[in-house]
Amino acid sequence: MKIAIIGFSGSGKSTLAKNLSEYYQLPVLHLDSVHFKPNWQQRDTTEFKGLVEQFLDQNADWVIDGNYTKTGLRRFEEADITIYLAYHRFTCLKNAIKRYFSNRGKTRRDMAEGCIEKLDLPFIWWILYQGRTKEKKKINLDKLSMGKETHIFKNRKALHRYLKSLGMEVS
Repeated sequence: MKIAIIGFSGSGKSTLAKNLSEYYQLPVLHLDSVHFKPNWQQRDTTEFKGLVEQFLDQNADWVIDGNYTKTGLRRFEEADITIYLAYHRFTCLKNAIKRYFSNRGKTRRDMAEGCIEKLDLPFIWWILYQGRTKEKKKINLDKLSMGKETHIFKNRKALHRYLKSLGMEVS
């Protein structure tokens, strides 16, 4: 089984990926963990693509979370299930604030080593506006059109109903 998860920043992509990975016993790749190097330095695009391709080549089944279109479309073409977390901007901001206070001064396990959790004005602007342009939404919907099975969740309650239908325990 191959599961691709996309969505707005702060929507819970990495948490969902971790939970699905554990439930189905699948390897997981959090794209943020290979996109960034320490201190939030962006990895060279060629190297980034190479790391993603290497993961895809080495794993017959997987869960991958992240939007990065520059990694290519292979993961969406191969995905059995694509999930789009299209939560409201203020829900995502609330989640990002909560995540910040939970991880302040630390590097999350779904992030590149040396990327200490942060919440600054440019990231807040990204969550509320820049990451939600019509063009970005269209790109995400185009990714969904490649999948065999696709789901769009506009809130956590709908996602939890879906997860329960799979037999997962949801808290």
